Amino acid sequence: MKVFKYFPLWKIEDIERFLESMEQKGYRLEKIKHSYFFYFKKSSPKQMNYFISDKSFRGKSMGNCDYALLSRYRAHPIESTMCFYNMYRTKECKENLSLLYEVRMDYIRANLFERFLTALFLAIFFSILLFVSIIFQSNNQGIWIFGVIIGICVCLTIYYFCGYLKQRNKCKNYEHDNFYR
Repeated sequence: MKVFKYFPLWKIEDIERFLESMEQKGYRLEKIKHSYFFYFKKSSPKQMNYFISDKSFRGKSMGNCDYALLSRYRAHPIESTMCFYNMYRTKECKENLSLLYEVRMDYIRANLFERFLTALFLAIFFSILLFVSIIFQSNNQGIWIFGVIIGICVCLTIYYFCGYLKQRNKCKNYEHDNFYR
């Protein structure tokens, strides 16, 4: 069975819960293609946990998470083609993986902030080019192209900034909940 499931970077926990519920219904994740196409095969229902490790901007912390999942928690990597993340399936309970979840949350927050700053820089850069183009009386086609590029950069800036804020709040709530346990 093939399922298309889109999720933004800050909603990784939602896709993990979805995969865990599919596993409980008797559909085991077999492979992932192009980040959002999930292929399942019929199997016996089991209680399994899934863990997504972001790999778009690899950092040492996510590499350490991957190593811990494979060596210490005996996680099974899911076959993936053209994905921006690694997917693991494990029998280990979520409480034992809490440190890995916390590391991933902080990593994603930093990753979203980097993407926000990059998109903001591009929006400012192309705005300056548009301004220079207008000053030197460039053709209208060039002005429209710069305008479209600036619009895309501004949309990406807003998208990543909202994601960063959501992830930052999620990290604060996670730290608060775990501190008072």
